[in-house]
Amino acid sequence: MKPNQFRTQHYLGMKGLKIIVNNELKAFFRNKGLIISQLVQPILYYIFIVLGINNFVSKVDYAGKSIAYADYALTGILGILIISQMTQAIYRITIDKRYGLLALKRQSGVSPFYYIIGMSVYPMIGIFIQSIVLYLIARLFGSAIGLVNYLAGIGVVIIVLYFWTAIAALITIKINDYQRRDAIISFIITPLGFTAPAFYLISNVPTFIKVIGYFNPLTYQLYAIRSVVFDTPVAKGPIIALTLLATIVMIGLASYAVARMSLVLTER
Repeated sequence: MKPNQFRTQHYLGMKGLKIIVNNELKAFFRNKGLIISQLVQPILYYIFIVLGINNFVSKVDYAGKSIAYADYALTGILGILIISQMTQAIYRITIDKRYGLLALKRQSGVSPFYYIIGMSVYPMIGIFIQSIVLYLIARLFGSAIGLVNYLAGIGVVIIVLYFWTAIAALITIKINDYQRRDAIISFIITPLGFTAPAFYLISNVPTFIKVIGYFNPLTYQLYAIRSVVFDTPVAKGPIIALTLLATIVMIGLASYAVARMSLVLTER
């Protein structure tokens, strides 16, 4: 292959995706500390935030239904966990970029699209484990959410996760050092989860909070998740379709950017 051809020739095809998926699976399950942290995180959110607030607000009116606040906030935790997993994607892609692994994968014939999909495996496993733990702890405390609806909601969560993983790839393209990465995560990424209506109703907050919430994509993604989990028929189809479309567009943009980004073979 000529040096100027590797960006357009992706001869590994699905084999390239399989290689990246296998690498990400091994990386995840070798990190025992991360697994423990991911198991504990949803439990802490639910017990120390949701149950605490639930003592003061037991019910909320949402999409024409009276829903237990603890169940409403549970879906909000899913949104925060998605953003948390986005940071894992940033860490993983930054490592690939800094140590020349991304360049090697691209030169080996891995397409940008399969690279984005493959690098989503690491956060996807994490969000799936956390979602199950969250549901189990919620049921232990009397949650009324049915298992079928919740599993369907996890399906929407996975779609949303791909959206944010693609954004993680776009952000990482502009990261050239670990200090900038940590600053972006601390001051931009982490607040995303809390500025969306994870624990509050957007109709019941001051105007400046509403404005922030309306500009946050997670606000609409939470609406899609809740429309499935709580089985609210109003606009459920369109909001899920828009969520899927936004994810497809973002993956396309991330793939385009990865295909044209500067690549290095050594840490810099």
